[in-house]
Amino acid sequence: QNVVACLVWLWVTLFATIARANLPHAGLYKLPPLLEFANGTAVTTPAQLAARREEAKQLLTQTLYGTFPDSVPGLSAAHVTSNTSARGINDIFVALSFNCPNGAVTFTIELLVPVQCYASGNCPLFMTQANHRRWALSGAARGYVGLIYPGADSIDATDGFRYAYPNATWGLIARRAWLGSRALDYAYDLGYINNSQVAITGHSRNGKQSMILAAWDPRVTATISSSSGAPAMSPYRMTSSFTFSESPYGTWPTPPKNLNCTCTRNPSDPRPADGRCCWWLPSVLDWDGRENEMPIDSHALLMLIAPRHFASECALNDPCDPNFAVEAAYQAGKAVYSRLDAEDHLRIIWREGQHHGFERIQNYFDWYDAVFQRQGQALDHFPEVLLHNFSWADWAAQRSEPPFPSQGTASEQIQWALGKAPGLAWSPGGGYGTDVYGYIQQMYDEGSALVQNNDGVDQIAVNFGAYIHGTVYYVKTKSTAPRPAVVWLHPYSYQRGFTEDYPRSSTRAYHALAKAGYVVLTYHQFGFGHRVKDKASFYERQPDSSIMNQLVQDVFSAIDILAAPFNGSHPDGLSVHDQFGIWYPEVDPQRIFLAGYSMGGIVASYSCSLDPRCAGAAVLAALSPLRNNSLESTQGGLWTLYEQHALQPVLGYYANHSEELPVDYDTVLKAISPRPCLVLNREHDRTVNQAAIAGMMQNLESLPGLHYQTQASMSRLDDDMLEAMISFLNKSSAL
Repeated sequence: QNVVACLVWLWVTLFATIARANLPHAGLYKLPPLLEFANGTAVTTPAQLAARREEAKQLLTQTLYGTFPDSVPGLSAAHVTSNTSARGINDIFVALSFNCPNGAVTFTIELLVPVQCYASGNCPLFMTQANHRRWALSGAARGYVGLIYPGADSIDATDGFRYAYPNATWGLIARRAWLGSRALDYAYDLGYINNSQVAITGHSRNGKQSMILAAWDPRVTATISSSSGAPAMSPYRMTSSFTFSESPYGTWPTPPKNLNCTCTRNPSDPRPADGRCCWWLPSVLDWDGRENEMPIDSHALLMLIAPRHFASECALNDPCDPNFAVEAAYQAGKAVYSRLDAEDHLRIIWREGQHHGFERIQNYFDWYDAVFQRQGQALDHFPEVLLHNFSWADWAAQRSEPPFPSQGTASEQIQWALGKAPGLAWSPGGGYGTDVYGYIQQMYDEGSALVQNNDGVDQIAVNFGAYIHGTVYYVKTKSTAPRPAVVWLHPYSYQRGFTEDYPRSSTRAYHALAKAGYVVLTYHQFGFGHRVKDKASFYERQPDSSIMNQLVQDVFSAIDILAAPFNGSHPDGLSVHDQFGIWYPEVDPQRIFLAGYSMGGIVASYSCSLDPRCAGAAVLAALSPLRNNSLESTQGGLWTLYEQHALQPVLGYYANHSEELPVDYDTVLKAISPRPCLVLNREHDRTVNQAAIAGMMQNLESLPGLHYQTQASMSRLDDDMLEAMISFLNKSSAL
């Protein structure tokens, strides 16, 4: 043990010397490998893994969570303030006092003890926070001792520790986790607890602290983190603003009112300002838009927990805990669990719905029973289920590169980059199939009525194409003249599609467009939002096509419904008018535009290049030239398209010689010309090769209809971007 401890010290000392000069993980587009030191050195031995863990703790506290106290206070007193018994459960309240540097700090916990535990002396412990007390009731009914501690918004007792340790820079969430460990100090010595069976669960911000507690406290043997979001099970690299998720900007709520402090980022709060009342270090906000520059990310918590059992319980459409980010962290964590021969100790447990609701508490305890080998449960009852598990190597092994039509038309060459186009019949859309859409709209915070008005904007549910649910937005006016229309295409928001859950603008894009006079159709693109499950087996169904091709085909269907005549037969069955008794405003089929942000902009450009009915396109913070893959490690490059998002696998053949790609976005933009096309670039967009896009646009500066605009900011759908888009569309549509 002394030898191992010495080796750990040597590795940490060596890292500290090198890391100050060189941290290659700071800048990686991908999640930093957990089995590498931050300086790029591979982790190959147990001693190195121990050192890497110490390094990760240091980086996580310096980058995200803040530092903990240097020492743990001793428990000085435990006073039972209440002890009642009913229906086989003892309900005990205990006031715990700890000897801290500036005096005693006291808080009260609650224990729910099944009476049989006193005799057996072998009951598992279930820890959770005050607002999840009823979860502990479920556990007690199944033979678990429930430990409820005051580390939640409803009851927060962390202020005593904040005052007691002024040199600790910890944020509120980390402080709650540390308080939970102090509660465990007491419970660990109870004679009726099986100390090898300690479980913890929390939801949302409590899921965050549960992960942190388990990462720093090896006494916890099994953890379920429910919808923990960022920076916990969802790493910030995967929740940037172009995902409409919980970016550094979006994780800044104020502390609960019962705390005598406010976060320094919220100057309007009258309470005393203390950066330690922020959830995280105040400097976290400075990573907004440059998340890839962080020297570590929150997936490293899994390395600290491994090989102990951990499950991430994630809702498919959770705006705070996006399924794509969760799965990316899971895949990164598997490397450590595999190294430790414990792959079955790590799982994602999917549930339906969004952030709140549909939590399956009994299923939590089924998993805990499997971990602790209780009640006949087994871990194979919880198989691995993945939504985004695409391997380009496996895909390429089943086929050869398709020949490029060098003598073909521009459309044929662009189609080569998308794969074989499936057959697509025309559809005018209709009202049939919209009945279930009310539930879908409600889940995505778009209201529950199929026809409604929000903030002066009318909306109506439609169904179009190959049974795609969509929403049309518009503002009623006295004019009966046909209006221009826009198909609005969302970014990489797997969890909620077009819903802007962490908006950076004063008005949602589709509302802003409607208020500007457009009829707007938007929908969850294939593989996103309520269609997220459709992605999993796509390449088994259509091996010669691509998901990008499917996204483009859906746009064609969107144009179909907008350009459809307002009278005549409806071969799809029940028309929108017959369903709701109203029409949305008539659309001018010569003025149907496409607009999209990030991935949506790429889809808009491809679709407009291939469909002559498209009157023009607004491509927002989307294009990074394909032929220049030199910055793939820091900006994603081709990898984001051919493997990470599995959109265009054919591009993978050129990953190492991208300059030989036979088609690039210049071909696409030329195919759109002379129709108007806005290419808006953000100069600090971390996903774009800025030199490459500047060069491409310079070469195309005389292209008829092309409007190239740059804005000095990061990639975010904000008011400046919306203003530029609407200004361009107004000029192009003569609105």
